[in-house]
Amino acid sequence: MNKILSLILATFLFGSAMAQTSGLKGRIINRDSRNPISQAKIKLNDQTIQLSTPNGDFTFDGLEPGTYRLIIEAPDYQTTEVTAKVSNNGVTQMSNISLSPTLLTKDVDEGSFSEFDTESSNDAQALPTTLSASKDVYNNIASYTFGQMRFRPRGYETSTEAVYMNGVYMNDALTGYSPWSLWGGLNDVTRDQETSGSLNVSDYGLGSINGVTNINTRASMIRKGLRVGIVNANGQYRFRGMVTYGSGENKDGWSYALSLSTRQGGNDYIEGLYYNTYSYYAAVEKKINSQHRLALTVFGAPTERGVQGSATQEVYDLVGSNYYNTNWGYQGGTGDDAIRNARVRRFHEPVTMLNYFYTINEKSKLQAALSYRTGQNKYSALDWYDAPDPRPDYYRNLPSYFPADAAKRAELTQAWKTDPSISQVNWQQLYDVNSIARFLPSEIDSIGGAVNANTKRSKYIIEDRHTDQNDWNAKIQADYRLSPSLTFLGGVDLRWNKTHYFKTVNDLLGGDIWLDVDQFAERDFGSGEAIQNNLLTPNRVVKEGDTYGYSYYAHYKSGKAWGIARSQYKDWESFLAAEIGTTQFYREGMFQKGLFKDNSLGNSEKQNFFTYNIKAGVTKKISMYHSFSFNAALIQNAPYFQDGFVSPRTRNTVAPGLEGDKTASFDATYNFRFGAIKGRVTGFFTTIENQTKLISFYDDIQRTFVNFSMWNINQLNTGVEMGFQAPLIWNISMKGGFNYGYYVYTNNPYVTETVDNSNSPVDGFENVQVYWKDYNVSGTPQLAGSIGLDYRSRDNLFLSVDASYYDYNYIDMNPLYRTDAAHLNLDESESQTLAHQEKFKAAFLLNASVGKMWSIDRKYTLGVNLNVNNMLNTQNIKTGGYEQMRLKSNERVYQGTTETYYSAFPSKYFYLLGASYYLNMYFRF
Repeated sequence: MNKILSLILATFLFGSAMAQTSGLKGRIINRDSRNPISQAKIKLNDQTIQLSTPNGDFTFDGLEPGTYRLIIEAPDYQTTEVTAKVSNNGVTQMSNISLSPTLLTKDVDEGSFSEFDTESSNDAQALPTTLSASKDVYNNIASYTFGQMRFRPRGYETSTEAVYMNGVYMNDALTGYSPWSLWGGLNDVTRDQETSGSLNVSDYGLGSINGVTNINTRASMIRKGLRVGIVNANGQYRFRGMVTYGSGENKDGWSYALSLSTRQGGNDYIEGLYYNTYSYYAAVEKKINSQHRLALTVFGAPTERGVQGSATQEVYDLVGSNYYNTNWGYQGGTGDDAIRNARVRRFHEPVTMLNYFYTINEKSKLQAALSYRTGQNKYSALDWYDAPDPRPDYYRNLPSYFPADAAKRAELTQAWKTDPSISQVNWQQLYDVNSIARFLPSEIDSIGGAVNANTKRSKYIIEDRHTDQNDWNAKIQADYRLSPSLTFLGGVDLRWNKTHYFKTVNDLLGGDIWLDVDQFAERDFGSGEAIQNNLLTPNRVVKEGDTYGYSYYAHYKSGKAWGIARSQYKDWESFLAAEIGTTQFYREGMFQKGLFKDNSLGNSEKQNFFTYNIKAGVTKKISMYHSFSFNAALIQNAPYFQDGFVSPRTRNTVAPGLEGDKTASFDATYNFRFGAIKGRVTGFFTTIENQTKLISFYDDIQRTFVNFSMWNINQLNTGVEMGFQAPLIWNISMKGGFNYGYYVYTNNPYVTETVDNSNSPVDGFENVQVYWKDYNVSGTPQLAGSIGLDYRSRDNLFLSVDASYYDYNYIDMNPLYRTDAAHLNLDESESQTLAHQEKFKAAFLLNASVGKMWSIDRKYTLGVNLNVNNMLNTQNIKTGGYEQMRLKSNERVYQGTTETYYSAFPSKYFYLLGASYYLNMYFRF
């Protein structure tokens, strides 16, 4: 009997144990990146609720055998419903449950933004402000929809957006710009992005006033499996091929990832513009144990691409197209293979990055990183000596230059319409000039034995302007959770940068040599030391590949210490952050310029600046669906090296009024959710004071190259932005974004104009006031709105269409037009015309996209999506432009006296491409 009772008891206990261990386990991940989603809410049979862990895991214990329904919800993801069967054989392990983001993100890279001739306009106009894939509906629209109109969030420059990669700050040291081109084409491995909007801080630093994006490219973060993709497009390039493989983490803790891509071809609109680009990425990571990880990442994007130049409306009208490109011409034929572009960007700046992660305990972590960027970055252009300007759209080559000669105007007009040797670069003529040009006997004697009477002296050449960087970043930071409601993180960032600016001869265009002298100084001074670009090697003859013209280094060092405290108590969240730092830069001249022999060779005076950044924010949660947030920032930045010297190509003279700019910014946000409708409304107010700017150009009045140094530039950026998303019917949802800004200059800054050939300011142009107060900040629409519909079926069919409207977009101003000297002898009407800032016409755009994804045997994925922009094929939309840095000098007789007066040169413009498509097909397994 006892044996029977013992058997019954054992059976009962064993069965109870089995019942207690029956359960359900799973992991919630992002469908796109395959990364875990924390804080996802899992409902079991509409009763039990659990939140996923930071690793995306969840577990339900003590379940009876049977079928269960799970509903998974997470912010910014579509709600997903799955069923699972639980047996009496223990805990059932589900496969990963993937959630789709509520926002459809488009596949774009930096090639989607046209690159114009930024040497003669505002550099920032040619660069994307943001390419981040934010989950915030407004930021998503601002990036992908508004971006085609060169929209800059809140009107800020691109340098105000902080971009990190694996926690390392990546913005360019000398310009502040976001260097998206460094990893252009590597879309598969840069998808995983953490974004913090506007004045918020991130887990890697404070950022500035335009948000923070951290791109995770560690091997363990790359989606496991192989992905092959092909793109066909007619916008910036024709073809893109990409292959990416991620190993995932094996049982020994190793993971690795590889990616290769290429972009090739031109487009349907702009002749001479092309891509010949390759991109590579390799990463390996080792989980040493539960506490230590080490990751190595290497990537680069060797690129060659033809550049488009801007043009005046007269030129666009002459050729009958707003997509005219002045930079190319035919060489050796008239077909596509004979097209040659004079302005080509070639760069390859590989980046190597090492990351170390140390989990000390459950409360504290430590991480360190080291990165190195090097390589070559060059930009070709025409150069000429004692010869006519070879650019076809040079103002003396246009019909408008002959206002009193109707026959000449008609002849030129017809030639522009029919003769490519007139409307494009005439390469054959440049070769012909070089083939007959020789040195004078007196020049041969001064140069020595390097040349003779038969030496062909190139009057025209192609030059390469180099900006070759060596950039080191070192970082260490610690994260510590003081309590469940209070966390602290902080660190130290150090940076060393040495950039070589110089010119080399790319092509002598049929000639034998180029004589390295300053032709403007030769015109003004004749001969002697003054005309020498480098007294160390006077009258030097150079050949292809040789350095000439100028050569100097920019030395840059910075260090900053920062800390962020975050707290969460009941319905309140807040943060307080502070950063202090120091920045030093100086110029090191490698040439001894003849005009500035005591102020060009060697090191300039070191410029030192103290920087700080203070941010604070608080969020009050009214309920699960409504909250208010308030953020503020007070920032002092160092000026950038590019604005630090009057003429860095020639001498060590520091720009006047060189100080750090000061920014004060505040925003307030209401986050709402009414049923299934969710969104936010934000108001912002920002003042930026004491900015500096250097503009170099050829001044027709002075008949030489000059430099404009501006300082004490103040501006105000204020406005409101709103985004919302609302489901409608039949899996159709509506989303919209709206921005209204008021971006103006709030004072009259000062400018000093200095001739390149003189250390003295131009007469009457020292500390001159520029009347900029109440003029508009250029380069972005200040009003932008979009409304769109998205359809997403249960079998992964995606459709979307959006309509957008833009207005209050202004031209980039020439400060010379707003000075007293420029208005000499003008009547009131003429003065108003010269000082007027052009406002571009409002624009309306219609875009659409369609995509489909197929799952094959639950192992493979085949996907295709098509994006079509500007479906109405509108080809007269100005996305930007600038007033030329020139003034026409005119004469007229007034009351018996001949007087001089000035008028503006025509402005140059950029136009949005007509209808363009981007077809992406991929296979993933």
